Amino acid sequence: MKKKTAIVTGGTSNDVPAMACLVMNIKDTNPNLADEIVILHDGISEKDQKLINSIFPTRFIFYESPFEKISGFQDVVTKYFSLMVFCRYECFRLLEDYETVIWTDYDVVILQDLSELKKNTDSGMIFSYTLEPLSSQFYPTISQVINTEFDLTKKGICIPIFVLNHKIKDYLIYYQWLIENTPIYAEHLLLPEVAVVNLLLQKFNLNFDAYITNKYYAHPVTDKDMQDIKILHAYGLPKFWDGMYNKTWEKNYKKWIKMGGSPYEHRTLKSKIKRTFLYRGLRKVLRPFVK
Repeated sequence: MKKKTAIVTGGTSNDVPAMACLVMNIKDTNPNLADEIVILHDGISEKDQKLINSIFPTRFIFYESPFEKISGFQDVVTKYFSLMVFCRYECFRLLEDYETVIWTDYDVVILQDLSELKKNTDSGMIFSYTLEPLSSQFYPTISQVINTEFDLTKKGICIPIFVLNHKIKDYLIYYQWLIENTPIYAEHLLLPEVAVVNLLLQKFNLNFDAYITNKYYAHPVTDKDMQDIKILHAYGLPKFWDGMYNKTWEKNYKKWIKMGGSPYEHRTLKSKIKRTFLYRGLRKVLRPFVK
């Protein structure tokens, strides 16, 4: 029997502190939104898994990327992002286990109740439109290979948060299409996974609801004056853990460290001391050359 709702996120094990902070944030703001949280990961330790599970019921799924042997991806995929970005595709397959799947990125701070995301839409999908055409999610070279059935001038969607539910009947077909078609466009992907999901929507002429607005992914700096913000999303750089201060996030991070959770290495005393000595060493070396 399927469980009702899962909140899903995913990333590399390096970001387990941020994922733990998200779990705490969900417990504090939306404790009844989901039956459990699902974290897709590439090697979170057993200790950290147990700690997170003590905060909120959490299912951990080790993500084995189907694209490990694909060599065509640009540096934006392999170095700025990672192959973990494609774990969002798993939300379609998770409809085998849940009636509703809510994806959220983990570089967020939730401010308000999100229960409207569980609205029973006929389309089975809730996304948010971007202001830019779909072509902006690819490198210009896409024009050389894209099939004429796709219209890159249409507005695209973005997926820092999205919802899929049981009204989608062919979710496994859509999942398989994403897996099979990502390598075809690999070298042309700029915003990798979302670009391919956009193509999926056009390929199958899928309707979706779009009542997720930018209030669900407001940037803490550029959107700070927006009214009725539901989620702060630190997209781009810096993040909450490496330069952008947020009181709620810092409170949760301190709780996580106090629990014995793995820290961000760059925020440890050892790392700070190391950087201090490196800075002093560089000053000493450079002093004769600086007047």
